[in-house]
Amino acid sequence: MANPNPTDGSKVVPLDLSDAQVAILRADLTMCLEGVQGDLKTADEGVDLEKARQDAEAYERLLRSLDWGEVVVPDEAARSAIEAMALSADKAHNYAEVIATHDALFGLLAQLGGVKMEGR
Repeated sequence: MANPNPTDGSKVVPLDLSDAQVAILRADLTMCLEGVQGDLKTADEGVDLEKARQDAEAYERLLRSLDWGEVVVPDEAARSAIEAMALSADKAHNYAEVIATHDALFGLLAQLGGVKMEGR
């Protein structure tokens, strides 16, 4: 019997990312893919092989999506992998503190007359 929903609810959506964002994502995804492939090759007892395989496949799908300019959604494995990357990046770059500092400085700057164009 034919599947009444051959896409299983999935749809292809265009990526709305700048060239700079695509370059950043391509570099980060490639680095993560290489890392997880290394984990799979030298798997020690601390590596969850199933999770590592799932992440590798998600990174590969996402890299193809960057090439094509579109992504298939939903993709829970890819969403989960990107969520982990985003949270890790925020922590590594101390995002909360950077935002708080930015808001404080620009808040005071606005009260002092704002950014002067010659200062940019």
